[in-house]
Amino acid sequence: MKRSIFLAIIAAIAGTAFAQAPDAPQGRGGRPNIFAPEAQATGPLADVVRSMVTAFNNRDTAFFQKAIAQDAVWLDEDGHHLLATVWMNRLLSANPARKLSITNLRTNNWDTGGWAAFNYVIEGTSQVKGTNSIVFKKNGTDWQIVLIHGAVDTAIGAH
Repeated sequence: MKRSIFLAIIAAIAGTAFAQAPDAPQGRGGRPNIFAPEAQATGPLADVVRSMVTAFNNRDTAFFQKAIAQDAVWLDEDGHHLLATVWMNRLLSANPARKLSITNLRTNNWDTGGWAAFNYVIEGTSQVKGTNSIVFKKNGTDWQIVLIHGAVDTAIGAH
């Protein structure tokens, strides 16, 4: 009896040792790929973000007054917690006017919330590049921004 239990344990260990995990996608240098697949955003929040880009480039403050919740916060690249409406108004009223373009848009949503993330470039007196993520809540039939996190990968001045 002890011998059969011992043999069963040895067989289980040997089987585990020889079993191979499924191959992970390979990245550079044969290492496992840690990057998300190519972005292919669809759905309601992809449409909302595209509308945001158009509104930004048209300096449409009324759009953002409706789209940003009153208590929404903007977390910037160096640790500030800003009122999102105030910061957006500052960007929209800048001279010369800023032009926003985005790439790599990703979104996900459920019944009452969702998120979007993208790479961006803002052109104006200088070029600012970075990554932005936005959290949304459903307010009736509209999506409202409740949190923005902007990570800048460009040296910028005081703000």
